[in-house]
Amino acid sequence: MHRPGSLFIRKLNSGGHYIARRNKLLSNYSPLADWPSYSTVTESVQEAGVKLGTIRVNGRETVIGRVDDSNAVALESSTMEDLIAGGDHALDDARKAIDKGATGVSELIDVTTADWMAPNPRASKIIGCAANNNKLNEVAYRPMKSPMFFMKGRSALTGHNKPIRILSRHGRTIPEPEPVIMFKSTAKNVGEDDILDHVFGYTLTNDCTASGIKFGEDSIALNQKPELISPHHMEWRHRFEDDNYIYFIYHARSKASDTFAAMGPWLTTADEIDNPNNMRMKGYIDGDLYADDSTANYFFSVERVLSEASTWFTIEPGDCVHCGTAVKGNDKFPEGNLGIDLRLYSITDVEIDGLGRLSNPIIADPF
Repeated sequence: MHRPGSLFIRKLNSGGHYIARRNKLLSNYSPLADWPSYSTVTESVQEAGVKLGTIRVNGRETVIGRVDDSNAVALESSTMEDLIAGGDHALDDARKAIDKGATGVSELIDVTTADWMAPNPRASKIIGCAANNNKLNEVAYRPMKSPMFFMKGRSALTGHNKPIRILSRHGRTIPEPEPVIMFKSTAKNVGEDDILDHVFGYTLTNDCTASGIKFGEDSIALNQKPELISPHHMEWRHRFEDDNYIYFIYHARSKASDTFAAMGPWLTTADEIDNPNNMRMKGYIDGDLYADDSTANYFFSVERVLSEASTWFTIEPGDCVHCGTAVKGNDKFPEGNLGIDLRLYSITDVEIDGLGRLSNPIIADPF
């Protein structure tokens, strides 16, 4: 089985040629007779979406195109941002290179043992959207008025199969499986109807969140004089009698520590994703499924989140935005990701339909 829209490559017994086409064209095919000519296949390959990644080869950053689960080919672009800047021409070159790898013309790279980096390790910023899930807002004192954002620096990035490192002062740390949107063009004050035109592709992240340090060290409650209290200080929470406390919570260490933005392995071009608001998200811990959710359960749509982000931040090519986490649990893990303390486990995985699977070992200091 090949999922709809995927690149399907097959070798014909008769002529030994490889041919490829989108699986969605095969719904009524009959063996061999329904396959197109080789010239038609070549055109089909050039139009198909691709999966791209970044690895180190002999210590050198190398952009690759996926041929199959185990193999890839090196691409001409020196970085992912260079490929993005190259536009349609660079993507066409990537498709041709992948086709050459599939047909045995180009040398293949074994990615099963690759030294993975994040798909774009040079992103100028990584923007996250907090609490964007219907389940979380059901128990909120006041549901969100608009998407709430936090940021990570690129130093937080790490790649597939690379360890997530949790320091003793991080305390309790939870996983957050999420899809990531990567931009291909500058977006500023872009409306919801047009924002997806700026998207280059989608990848996966594990948005690790250390609630231990967030509430233990990075939060403070100030008992202010009544005359210093304004309505906006209290409208988001219940105010008790003689309650003049203003709460401040900061997310830098709990969200943006080194390795807390595991991302990859593959970046799937936007033409492969029909609806970013209907993507199944799964989270695994030591091989056990702990969360099974969908972007359909976002409180704000992907378009709303991206458009709102462009109101406050100039989003540049290669920048990444993740729009909300998987929360819904199961019988074994009824609290979903909220019930997971990564420090107690060895490996954590994120799987999103159409995008692939991101896996990271966990290295936690003693606590």
